[in-house]
Amino acid sequence: MGIFRLLTILLIAWLCYALYKRYLKNKSPKRPMKKGKNLENIVKCEHCAMHIPEHEAIVDKGRYYCSEEHKRISNKS
Repeated sequence: MGIFRLLTILLIAWLCYALYKRYLKNKSPKRPMKKGKNLENIVKCEHCAMHIPEHEAIVDKGRYYCSEEHKRISNKS
């Protein structure tokens, strides 16, 4: 009878531990998704291929550049 009692206690302890971990996992705060209006497009510089936010890019003839220098260099070619 002693081994059966020990196994039962271990099983109950493991079950309590597993349920507690699941409870903590579900309780953790989840970050809300950003609204569509806060998302911003990322564009690639035509000269160096660096990715930058669209509002920081310099646009010339439908092409995006990360700086005035890259715009000037690309327009010379």
